[in-house]
Amino acid sequence: MGKRRKVTTRDIAEYTELSQSTVSMILSGKANVSFSPETVEKVKKAAGELGYKKPEKKAAVLSGADLLRSTILVFAPSLANGYFSRLIHSITEHAANYNYTVMTAVTFRDSEREQAFLAQYRKAPPAGIIMLYPPLCRAMVNSLAKEIPVVAIGEKPSGSRYDSVELNGHTTGYMMGEYLISQGHRKIAYVSPPVNEKNTGRIRRYRGLVRAFEDHGLDSSSLILAAPKPLTYSRYSPDEAEYKNGYDLTLNFIGSYDPAASAGPDDMSSYGRHNDITAFVGHNDMTALGIMGAIRAKGYRIPQDYSVAGFDNIVLSGMPQINLTTIEHSSVQKGREAVELIVRKQAARQKKAQNEKYILRMEYEPELIVRGTVKKI
Repeated sequence: MGKRRKVTTRDIAEYTELSQSTVSMILSGKANVSFSPETVEKVKKAAGELGYKKPEKKAAVLSGADLLRSTILVFAPSLANGYFSRLIHSITEHAANYNYTVMTAVTFRDSEREQAFLAQYRKAPPAGIIMLYPPLCRAMVNSLAKEIPVVAIGEKPSGSRYDSVELNGHTTGYMMGEYLISQGHRKIAYVSPPVNEKNTGRIRRYRGLVRAFEDHGLDSSSLILAAPKPLTYSRYSPDEAEYKNGYDLTLNFIGSYDPAASAGPDDMSSYGRHNDITAFVGHNDMTALGIMGAIRAKGYRIPQDYSVAGFDNIVLSGMPQINLTTIEHSSVQKGREAVELIVRKQAARQKKAQNEKYILRMEYEPELIVRGTVKKI
């Protein structure tokens, strides 16, 4: 049996002995025309009897450039860390309120990858760009910010010429240092991925901890910075790098370390002599989870034997079996605010407003979240 032919308005016109234009106008609900109720009923009844189906409207085909103009591009260093995925969820949900879609470019903090993405999207710019980490190609991002709205969430390096929704890493480090000192801790290890001036947040958190020691008249040498060399860190798989780095570095302090068991730090063997440490601070919560894993793997208890704290307050940290003391810094609100900045700047550009060329810097106040992983001594 052959495929059944679709019923057309011509078929209904022949069936009802009316003109095709009359049938078309009635079935399409055309405005500003009127027919008698009998004629309308006659056409609709015939359409039902013949099995007429109204043609679906074809969606407008948009070019790639048109699609990008309604898209916000998010640069993320990784999707493995719950902090970044939470930010992306916040951005995506809020962008939908303005009919923007969101695309994510994962760079793994690789400058060549970041540069390639920036060059690609400069040819067909999106509505705006949100950076979830300090850009590595700063000059390129500064130049692009003259053409489209660019917003960075997090630490903003000096010389940056784009908008930012910030958290002051020095403030969060100082806040955590003061809390641990108030709990009696005097020998603390700060465990981090590689620390250098490019990774602004890492060094600022460490300097905040140092400042807390100094302001309390304590010897800052009792605050130990544990961070691997970049080559060592690069051996980890990106989806577990922060956790594994925290795990492996902690083993150097609390027990024997088997370099054959992981990609871990070959340049950290000297840390094993620090057996008087009472607290570990992870650069972020993922690192802190790695610290906790190592402590428990060696049979020690948290916080009875070692206290642990982190930064970011990811969802995992609040779960009862983890219950990590950490710092909250408004990730959901920062994602929404970044979208609002892009929307406002796009509206001003469309109006060709003269005052659109400002650079805005917002800063959220951090909050200490005290849970069950820090003991008073």
